[in-house]
Amino acid sequence: MLAKNAAKDVMAAVAVMEHARNACANLSPMGLPMSRAQIEHRARVIAAVINASRKLQQLRDRAVSLEDALARFKARKAELAA
Repeated sequence: MLAKNAAKDVMAAVAVMEHARNACANLSPMGLPMSRAQIEHRARVIAAVINASRKLQQLRDRAVSLEDALARFKARKAELAA
C-alpha cells in the first residue's frame, strides 16, 4: 500500500515538474518589462517548482527511511528465526 502511495506521489511531483517546464518555456526574458499577470504567473511557476522539488526530496528521504526499516525488519526476523 505504501508503494502505491509513493508511486502516486512521484507521478504527481513529476507531473508538476513537467507542467512547470512547459510553463517556463513560455515566459518572457527577465530583462523585459512584465505585466502584473505575468509577474503573478511567474511567481506561481516558481512556487510550483520549489514545492515539487521539496516533495521529491521528501520522497527520497522517505524511501531511504523505508529501506532502513526493511533492513532492520529482515535482521530482526532472521534473529528470531535463529
